Amino acid sequence: MNRPPRSASRFSSPIMRAAIGVAAVTGLCSAALTALPASAAAQPVKVQYRQSSTGSDQAEPWFKVVNPGSAAVALSQVKIRYYFKADAGASYTFACSWAVKGCANITGTFGTLANPTATADRYLEIGFTSGAGSLAAGADTGDMQLRFFRSNWASLNQSDDYSFSAAQTAYGDWSKVTASVGGTTVWGTAPEGNGSDPTTPPTDPPTTPPPGGVVGGS
Repeated sequence: MNRPPRSASRFSSPIMRAAIGVAAVTGLCSAALTALPASAAAQPVKVQYRQSSTGSDQAEPWFKVVNPGSAAVALSQVKIRYYFKADAGASYTFACSWAVKGCANITGTFGTLANPTATADRYLEIGFTSGAGSLAAGADTGDMQLRFFRSNWASLNQSDDYSFSAAQTAYGDWSKVTASVGGTTVWGTAPEGNGSDPTTPPTDPPTTPPPGGVVGGS
């Protein structure tokens, strides 16, 4: 006795197969988006500043980076920018005098503002090598005793520098210095007209400084 042919599967039609394929792809995309770690977003940091010298031969901005968030931050992802008004015709040299994280793990480069103001047309960008490690939630970097000076040691004027304050003789939160994590600005206010990504790239590429901490000038 011949059996009647089985009815075609309800999933065998081209329309149904296409619908299933779309659903599968959509599901995979949703799963991929859901799987993104929370750490993909920039973690917050803030900067504390004090000045160590109001003298005429060099600027001495000292910093601590503080992690007020709930997750560790890789310091190699952190950049700090200190804004100042360059003296006419001057080139500058950066140096690290002492740091809890080690001067060999701190870099300093100079860059130019895209939109100069009366108090800022240059910046010093501070970065970290991988040797600086990470900053735990609630921790800070400790002292970073930094300085920069005119390459010919001529006198310089700090009184017209955006990020400088003669009154800031003890560490405190300082919003006139900006900080970014992974390229996203998370702290501070840049000089007016320069936005959240206010400047051209540093004129010197980031380098690993020698033990003395001097990394070059611009």
